[in-house]
Amino acid sequence: MGRRYHVFINAFAGSAREGDARPKDLEAAFRKAGVDAAVVAVDADLLPDSMRAAWRSGIDAIVVGGGDGTTNCAAAVAVAEDMVLGVLPMGTFNHFAKDLGIPADLDEAVAFLAAAEVTAVDVGDVNDRIFVNNASIGVYPEMVTNRDEIRNRRGWGKIRAAPVAIARTLRRLPVHHLRLTVDESPPLTIDTPLLFVGNGSFDDHGVRVGRRTSLDDHRLCAYVIATTSRWRLVVNAIRARIGGVAAAPLMMQYSGEHLTVDSDEQSLAIALDGEPTDLRVPLRFRTRPDALRVLAQAADRGDRP
Repeated sequence: MGRRYHVFINAFAGSAREGDARPKDLEAAFRKAGVDAAVVAVDADLLPDSMRAAWRSGIDAIVVGGGDGTTNCAAAVAVAEDMVLGVLPMGTFNHFAKDLGIPADLDEAVAFLAAAEVTAVDVGDVNDRIFVNNASIGVYPEMVTNRDEIRNRRGWGKIRAAPVAIARTLRRLPVHHLRLTVDESPPLTIDTPLLFVGNGSFDDHGVRVGRRTSLDDHRLCAYVIATTSRWRLVVNAIRARIGGVAAAPLMMQYSGEHLTVDSDEQSLAIALDGEPTDLRVPLRFRTRPDALRVLAQAADRGDRP
């Protein structure tokens, strides 16, 4: 055996519902790929301390299995402790894993991580909170809050609850009066139901909208829709999805190293990698270049089909 990894999977993903043998199956898969890996199911609130204890044992990398929320939590610890982080895509969307080029199939993902290089990628930061994918204000955090309430009340999964949550959010459209400053440019005042801030650059052409083109260009990419109308919001979102940002006349795009978001509100609901929270204003976004060391294939990043 060459490399040594410690693998933490979300305790929910390792539950009996998914099969009690999953940690042993993953250990066997890593062993087959030439990696000595200890696989442990851990609750989310215990993940940071578990990662720190494992890293002190002298292993080569910490690998986490879960979705983007789990990855967000792990990345914050990895940045603070200068750990090497690998990601197993075991969540609903797995955006960060996809952007690193990690296959969705777990056996293929294990093989990928066993052969991967250590490379540095950027992270986004807002008021000292890390995000690896994006941060958003307005309809998205509201939709996630509604979706989680529906899931808890009805026992539904994320995908089933999402359409009902979207309809509820659009009925009571959250609109914020924001003052935006990108780098040293003059402030822009805008009323909007959606501000999206991405870590890195995104493709803004047609069906490729929303796909990351770089994780190491030391930039934030921000999108804001200049309307208070739910109908215009939906129309512009559809136009952007089909024809790219240029086809959505009310969608504005900005790029820079810093973004300040101010408001007359004391705090704003914000979703960090899909996890809603509240942060006091002003929100000070910045890029943190090469702050996170990950297991990836550097030559493949940014060249996804």
